[in-house]
Amino acid sequence: MRLLLKIGIAVGVMLAAFSASTAYACGCGIYIPREGEVNVGQERALVRWDGQREDIVMSLGVLGASKEAAIIMPVPAPAEVQLAELDLFDELAEMTKPLEREKIEWVWGLGTEGVGAGAPGAMVRGAPPVSVLSRQTVGPFDVANLAAIDTDALQGWLDENGFEMDEGVTALMQPYVEDNWTFVAVRMRPDVAGEELGGDLQPLTISFDSDKLVYPMRASANAENSQTLYLYVLADHRVNKENAFGDSRVAYADWVDASALPAGSALLPFVTKRMFMTKFVDTVIPSQVDSDFQFAFAPQDTQYREVIVRRVQQDISGIALLACLGLVALGVIGVGLLAIVISRRQRVAVG
Repeated sequence: MRLLLKIGIAVGVMLAAFSASTAYACGCGIYIPREGEVNVGQERALVRWDGQREDIVMSLGVLGASKEAAIIMPVPAPAEVQLAELDLFDELAEMTKPLEREKIEWVWGLGTEGVGAGAPGAMVRGAPPVSVLSRQTVGPFDVANLAAIDTDALQGWLDENGFEMDEGVTALMQPYVEDNWTFVAVRMRPDVAGEELGGDLQPLTISFDSDKLVYPMRASANAENSQTLYLYVLADHRVNKENAFGDSRVAYADWVDASALPAGSALLPFVTKRMFMTKFVDTVIPSQVDSDFQFAFAPQDTQYREVIVRRVQQDISGIALLACLGLVALGVIGVGLLAIVISRRQRVAVG
């Protein structure tokens, strides 16, 4: 049985190629397989913000397999990392899935059915090139929370401590170094020798202080292909995304109450009070990425849910035939009644 990894942070899938290893650029970070042929096939993210602290949870679906991998993720302030439930995103998908409604279409012929359509962490003068803010073991992960004064120093620390990331990867972190962000580096290994990483990767939750809701995206500019991002945002109110790097739409918007969630729900740890869920579906075009996603509260907490209209075609020819037969029968009956009336009148006249 393959290990289901737990990686956490908000996401937008992207593919980037580097000389020494293949890196997969997500909006929030970089996934680096050490060996083996893999591709990131699915990106889903949950962001929770209460006005002071932000949680970012990400789940990657990996196609293929690798014996070892590492991830680096930029965040605005020193972070705490813990495991999240594997079925969190399956639950979110079920909760926010479109409603299905049927629309009857009457047609001639055989009927067929179709479907329609933060305050940044401050760098201290004289600080070492890389500061290890924390390092911990979280399940099968070696997790380091780092601050760096430049990407060369960050690269050096990663190499010395077994994270072995390509220089092209850490170069992507330069804008975050300049903004005094910190970095969560995660080294992942299967828990049984000889097993490989692959399949759905169970999430990690990364939590940090932030006075604004933000979703890291700048690393996505280095991806080769456009990708689809499913982003769930929990906040005090409905949120609007102030920028988009391609197509973006709201697929769901509604209140979430802990009392309405089933017992044992994977979402319960994130719903400590009544909060509003806004779901975005984005197709991110790398050439358009020039900053991170920024958000603002919407003017109203308008509820919304996508609807799929299922067109059901019904054969009207049979009904029409019955109607015609009915009309003929009524005509025959009418003629018969008329004949009787005329016959009676003639008898009365003769008499």
